[in-house]
Amino acid sequence: MKAILPLLSTVLALVAAPAVAEDWHKFSSSESRAYLADVDSITVDGNVTAIRVAIVSRTAAAGDYHHVVDQFNFRCDANQMRTVMSNDYDETGNLTDSYPEPDAEWEAVVARSYPSVVKSVACDGARSSEGSWPSIVAFVDGGRL
Repeated sequence: MKAILPLLSTVLALVAAPAVAEDWHKFSSSESRAYLADVDSITVDGNVTAIRVAIVSRTAAAGDYHHVVDQFNFRCDANQMRTVMSNDYDETGNLTDSYPEPDAEWEAVVARSYPSVVKSVACDGARSSEGSWPSIVAFVDGGRL
């Protein structure tokens, strides 16, 4: 019994720990929107590289955390991409809708396009020189710069 208690404590600590770290890098923006890539979400499974990208309003009221997070898959060497998930978050930052597309078709990545910039982050290690944020909430609270 004494050996089980430390093991149980360790398991409970792991379960209570945060699930995933985030590191959001702004890679593009317009007057109305900011585009951020979560570089901590990048995973590679065989020849497929996945990454999450957020689109955040730059004109919403302070404390409005509404945003969209898309998950892209890339076949880096083949210059192909697809969007496999889109999630909508409300003004409180809570997930409201999820649109999975697990069977989305692969498409060519067009040079100098939005997906080509995301591909450079996911596949080539490009990173923002403007800093990063640990969450979308932190980005919004920091002034949506």
